[in-house]
Amino acid sequence: MKIFVGNVDGADTTPEELAALFAPYGTVMSCAVMKQFAFVHMRENAGAVRAIEALHGHELRPGRALVVEMSRPRPLNTWKIFVGNVSAACTSQELRSLFERRGRVIECDVVKDYAFVHMEKEADAKAAIAQLNGKEVKGKRINVELSTKGNWHSW
Repeated sequence: MKIFVGNVDGADTTPEELAALFAPYGTVMSCAVMKQFAFVHMRENAGAVRAIEALHGHELRPGRALVVEMSRPRPLNTWKIFVGNVSAACTSQELRSLFERRGRVIECDVVKDYAFVHMEKEADAKAAIAQLNGKEVKGKRINVELSTKGNWHSW
């Protein structure tokens, strides 16, 4: 079972630390920590359910309550957009709201100096690419293009 863990500080949380937190509830197969969230894979469904019930709202760090829930798969019919040259000062939420002005955003993840934005509709994704490519955001001109990795659509 894949569990989503939100409100994680990837800069000071290790996969080993997260695995140790989930281990009392069942067999942890793997842990992946990103910037602000993580995924924990557990072998048994019952253990995953127990972990979610016990750890949702748990403070791994003082003042940072974890969001722990079953991971939901991303819809397959999204349009994946690559955003390059993202400023370190730009948050996922700021980038998301920039794209949401052009259509429904399913997911937005900033990874170091680039990001992936998943939009629901092709027309919205094309409009966002046309309108935002080369736009200055937080002092850097972003490069916006259709992602060629993991995208089921081709133009």
